[in-house]
Amino acid sequence: MLTLVWDDRGGISMKSRVIGANATMNHIAGRAFSSVVNFSTGSIACLLFLVIDVVFFRGPAPTITRLKTSPWYSWLGGILGTYYIVINILTVPKHGAGTVLSIFVCAQVIMACLMDHFGLTGISKRKFSVCRCIASLGLIGCVAVITLF
Repeated sequence: MLTLVWDDRGGISMKSRVIGANATMNHIAGRAFSSVVNFSTGSIACLLFLVIDVVFFRGPAPTITRLKTSPWYSWLGGILGTYYIVINILTVPKHGAGTVLSIFVCAQVIMACLMDHFGLTGISKRKFSVCRCIASLGLIGCVAVITLF
């Protein structure tokens, strides 16, 4: 396992490994259980990260006051993560990891450019320039090639 993490060098291939792990669990125990395993083990890992961050790295501990004042959209991460996992579990067996992951990555990059352009969720504004638009169209072309061939 440590070798997988070390070889990854920054999370570049982790999403494809997640898709493979979920597809395997889906095949063994079913779709719903696969998502439960994903989020249960993920929750344990996140709690461990919270403890390490607060105790060893002196990161800020969450407080009720700060949590109450957070914007509504800050609570959507878990729901959107669930959507991502469930869609992967349902579509990867039929369409393959390459197709599904390329669609997700393309959509995420284009959405990130739009979030930058409009300054959504407090992000600093950055224009959706002609170059970014051309790059986004290139991503769509890449998805088409991966999907069709």
